[in-house]
Amino acid sequence: MTRDLRVGVDIGGTFTDIVVMDPAAGTTSTYKVLSTPEDPSLGMLQGIDELGIAQRIEYLVHGTTAGLNALLSRSGERTALITTTGFHDVLRLRRAGNDNIWSLRAKNVTSVVADKDVRTVRERVRFDGTVETPLDADDVRQAAQWLHAEEISTVAVCLLHAHRNPAHEVELRDRLLELLPDLSVVLSHEVSPEQGEYERTSTTVATAYVARTVDRYLTNLVAQLRERGCTAPLQVMRSSGGVCSAELVARQPIQTILSGPAGGVVAAETLARGLGRPNLIAIDMGGTSSDVSLVVDGAMTLNNEGEIADHVMRMPVVELHTIGAGGGSIARAEAGGLRVGPKSAGADPGPACYGLGGKEPTVTDAQVLLGRLDPDWFLGGRMTLDVVAAERAMATVGDELGLDAVETAEGILAVANAKMANAIRTLTLRRGVDPRDFTLVAFGGAGPLHSVALAEELGIEEIVIPYAMGVLSAWGMLHADVRHDVSLPLTGRLGDADARAAMASALEQLRGRGRVLLEQEGVASGDRHYAASVDMRYVGQEHAINVALDDLADGDEDLAAAFHETYGRHFGHAMPESPLELVNARLSATGRVGATLADRDEALAEKSDETTRRVRVAGQDWDARIVRRDTIGGDSQIPGPLVVQEDGSTTLVPDGWSVRRGSFGALIITQQKELLS
Repeated sequence: MTRDLRVGVDIGGTFTDIVVMDPAAGTTSTYKVLSTPEDPSLGMLQGIDELGIAQRIEYLVHGTTAGLNALLSRSGERTALITTTGFHDVLRLRRAGNDNIWSLRAKNVTSVVADKDVRTVRERVRFDGTVETPLDADDVRQAAQWLHAEEISTVAVCLLHAHRNPAHEVELRDRLLELLPDLSVVLSHEVSPEQGEYERTSTTVATAYVARTVDRYLTNLVAQLRERGCTAPLQVMRSSGGVCSAELVARQPIQTILSGPAGGVVAAETLARGLGRPNLIAIDMGGTSSDVSLVVDGAMTLNNEGEIADHVMRMPVVELHTIGAGGGSIARAEAGGLRVGPKSAGADPGPACYGLGGKEPTVTDAQVLLGRLDPDWFLGGRMTLDVVAAERAMATVGDELGLDAVETAEGILAVANAKMANAIRTLTLRRGVDPRDFTLVAFGGAGPLHSVALAEELGIEEIVIPYAMGVLSAWGMLHADVRHDVSLPLTGRLGDADARAAMASALEQLRGRGRVLLEQEGVASGDRHYAASVDMRYVGQEHAINVALDDLADGDEDLAAAFHETYGRHFGHAMPESPLELVNARLSATGRVGATLADRDEALAEKSDETTRRVRVAGQDWDARIVRRDTIGGDSQIPGPLVVQEDGSTTLVPDGWSVRRGSFGALIITQQKELLS
């Protein structure tokens, strides 16, 4: 059998999305199945079985929530931390500050490593990498005995200044494995070789905590795929917006934490370039949550640090703002008002209208009652929604607030829209960015139903609803390239000859490491690309800013000017008279493996007899036209109110807005009469 299909799979809280590309035929098809929270791989395998494509898969990329779920639910392996004497409380102290300046009390955060599971050893490496106190062999032996007695099989090691000199971490690991061969040991200098004891420790313990969970999940999934005749190597989406083989991702499983949402960000970046709209606000609304991201000047935005489940992760992550507002978000009455989320009905039992036992009202139930979803044609007719069950669920909250079912449904959507609009403001207005300069891209199973309401709230004039928007994260994964990020610490001030030489040496080492990783991924030399950057800061400051290093031949003055410009863009001012110091050298090694964005040239479906349905929008009932997406051509501009239906999602176009088909099968919704091409 010919192996010719490229398949992307994204497992969400409610649905598992599958995208199948057939390059030879030039077709792309989509499929959805309910997720299986007890074992996320079951839903993925079910979808592949129902499609009957296992033996035809040539390229398979997967977004996994195994690591994230382990962190959120605290269901990972019991993990011990071994650190330097005197640093027992590093996880408890965190950054010794209060994230909420308006609160008189700091948030009480519980680490995945219990305080009783932290051990210390006598050793000391100084800030410059020189050894002050050798590693104490008796302390290591006692730690091993304790681990054996406590039956702890996973340990994170984070010793002081190990990012400068990892010799003691390596020695400690080797001695532990001599005594406990089955022990899983994660070293901080391999996970996050950067300064910052708390950040490095937090990243290391989170990695150790999810390591075995992710490894078991991927190993079992690969075995199940092989039983079905799928021999394609499994690629895994990473939080950085790149993909990596399942074998290599097992070394740093924590980098799969934002695996699914990262696919949506890659999709937004791909669309920005293809549609000629360099500035996009992307809102991905699924069944459990909504993710907001930005594409600026055609590129997604990345951070070198993220905080997830109360753990700081020092690693490259796509910049996202996530809120608990999805199609399955549960509404409740609280303190005399209406609240929505973050608790979700998920896939089991799901919203009340699914008829699977859900009793509480959700955003999806509200959409059904307001006529925006066709109860007889959900998921392309593969699922029928129970309107009566949705009404009963609404009454559980509406009766408490003195509202009828329709009023309750309208209130639920208003609250959900307000939460999403505020999430967009967090990434735009609060940073001095005007959302009116952006196009809104709405996707996910629920996103297009809320897109116009969000645009009206924020003053955005154009909305793009991409093809396959109900499964766009999975689609984006198929357009992602192999990516590996490596880093090394730096010291010294910019302008110092020794510091400059050290930076050049570090970048050369990083390029060598990146080249080896791409070779292991099988990326051809002509498809490899390397992008260097440095973290810098003003002398006396704590936090650094990353500055791209386009050419090693660039002088220190050019690098300083780039830093001042970046600093000013972030904070509104710069201090060009202040000296600068180097903190880290970074390099991203990427390999071109993603699909090329291709226009969709399929023939329009034959227009069927037009129907209408009563739809309530902004407190008014409308007789909205019901159209299939594949009947909308590029030469027609259809005014609202109308509902656009397709297999994976539904789009609402209210009165005063129009829709037409644009490039790459995207729908363009605008208030203007003359639409952009």
